[in-house]
Amino acid sequence: MADSGGTAGKGGGCRPAAAAVLVLTWGAAAVGLGLWAVARPPWSPDQVYFLVDTADALVYGLTAAVVLGRRTHPVAWLVALCAAGGGAAAVVAQLAARYGATAPPPAWGILQGTAWVPGTLSLILVVPYLLGRERPSRAAYAAVGAGVAVIAALLAVRLTDPWPWPSAPDPFAPLAVRSAAWARLAGPLADALVLTVIVLGLTAAAHAALRRRRDPSARGLGWLAIGTALISLTFVPLVVRPEGVGGWPELLTPVTHLASQAFFPAAVLVVVLRQRLWGIDLVISRTLVWALLTGLLIGGCFAALALLGALLPGSGTLGAVLATAATAAGIQPARGWLQRRVDRLVHGEAAAPALSRVGRHLGSAATPEEALAGMAESVAASFNLGSVRVLGPDGRVLATAGEREEETPLELPLVVRQEPAGTLRVTARPGEALDRRARDALDEVAPLLGTAVQIAAVTRALRESRGRLAAARDDERRALRRELHDGLGPALAGVGLGLSAARNLLPPGAGASDALLAALREEVDHQVEAVRVLARGLVPPVLAELGLVPALRELVMRYESDGLAVVVRDAGAGEPEREVAGAVYAVVAEALRNVARHSGARVCAVELAGDRGALAVTVEDDGRGIGPGARPGVGTQSLRERAELVGGTVAWGPGPGGRGTRLELRIPARREEAAA
Repeated sequence: MADSGGTAGKGGGCRPAAAAVLVLTWGAAAVGLGLWAVARPPWSPDQVYFLVDTADALVYGLTAAVVLGRRTHPVAWLVALCAAGGGAAAVVAQLAARYGATAPPPAWGILQGTAWVPGTLSLILVVPYLLGRERPSRAAYAAVGAGVAVIAALLAVRLTDPWPWPSAPDPFAPLAVRSAAWARLAGPLADALVLTVIVLGLTAAAHAALRRRRDPSARGLGWLAIGTALISLTFVPLVVRPEGVGGWPELLTPVTHLASQAFFPAAVLVVVLRQRLWGIDLVISRTLVWALLTGLLIGGCFAALALLGALLPGSGTLGAVLATAATAAGIQPARGWLQRRVDRLVHGEAAAPALSRVGRHLGSAATPEEALAGMAESVAASFNLGSVRVLGPDGRVLATAGEREEETPLELPLVVRQEPAGTLRVTARPGEALDRRARDALDEVAPLLGTAVQIAAVTRALRESRGRLAAARDDERRALRRELHDGLGPALAGVGLGLSAARNLLPPGAGASDALLAALREEVDHQVEAVRVLARGLVPPVLAELGLVPALRELVMRYESDGLAVVVRDAGAGEPEREVAGAVYAVVAEALRNVARHSGARVCAVELAGDRGALAVTVEDDGRGIGPGARPGVGTQSLRERAELVGGTVAWGPGPGGRGTRLELRIPARREEAAA
């Protein structure tokens, strides 16, 4: 659906305006280059500024057209203003070089020094505060106001500066104020305003970096901060003019500014595309991005070569040799360093480092599920992906990393021993498209992920099998308890009653028989009590009848006589399943036995907490804690086994503040509960 008036409905853009900006700016750049080709002016700092203005018209004209075609945002118009100012300055510079100082008129010549001011300075003083999802703060608006005021003041100074008056009768500025006091003040005031631009630009860069630090999801703001700082620093030579050095600051400013212009528009597009601001959704090939960045690096090397050739002593062959040697010694290592980071920025890590980083999780994770989650995050980080999903053979998601899948994913089969183990589903970051190099790198990592998926499947099957064994054992315990409680116990009690009846039937004087029957009755009563204790130990009646928390509260009452105060707190855990409740009861009972026997504690707390089917149980005491030389024994192994039977983990260590011991049992939610 398209809006009226030639707008592109998705982002609220205006395609005619985008086309007009592109034609105007690129046309001005083409006219300037054509005039330069005709005039063939001698190489000078003015011609380096001409290159800067031409680059502004080309690069920012394209950037503004891309954004305006999808959204008519103030940032797009400011970028277009920068491009238009650069194009105008480029054309006027070559007209002056071609026809002399009288054509165009001198008043037009001031455009070369002023046309770029509003747009270029807006990029570093205004644009950084307007880019991002969040609404600018009051401080940001205040900084924007200060930047606009400085831009207006600098324009006013340049347009009213009477130079070269009074040495010459006609000033260059169209609104020149012929005042001796103003002629003395205009230059220092312009320098002070340029210094203010540098300070405010670095402040804008710091603000962008701070926003990136506060909000890790604000992608691209780090690049914007670097680009803003680079452009701001290119104005330093205009303020710092060492005595006796000659004109190198005048040459250094346009050269560094030209290099920075290759970075800043890319940073703006990175912020817009990565955060999908204003509804803009472009897909850029990673190969194209790599080629462009590589070309910019090569161009930077040539610019450095030209700068060194102009600065180094000597001329002709000697100057060229010295410039080339200096470039090879200093620039080439820097270019290699930058190129490696461009490769990593665009394509991610190479396959070998990525394999090492991904595979590290197999040995360090506590569970296969944690290993898969860590591996998915490493794959996303190593290859600069937007999202990563690891699916099992049944299509169930096993691990995720990154954002939601909003684009068509790339799916790679995970195969282990020629058997399908799952699927790796990935998407590119917003504004990018995966190329062949990314696919080849992912093919290298896929076997490792397939192995991890298979390990997780085998571990899960083993846990389920052990869970079934635990359930079967609990069923057998309950059946045995019923037999003891309802069968053997009553039978023995009946035998005791029969013995009592037999004693009553004995004739007087049967002392030996009466003593024997009394002893038998006492033994039977003792065995009845033993059967009852055994039945309660197999499955506590209160656990089966009332639930886990009442059973634990009955359990802790046994330790009151030993001077150990135990408190049970239920933080909304709910009633777990039968086998889980039995495992928790057994772990807590073993932990309390250890506290009572070995810790010397006076207070102990048992807390249960739950979230979406998962259960966390902690047992904390104020005793002497675990000694540094303590070794795991039978009790600790029993705790681990009971936890693993229901898919849980158990860990212990020092309590809060280093006092006592803290045992933590975690039982994850079952799949169907987590899905619900």
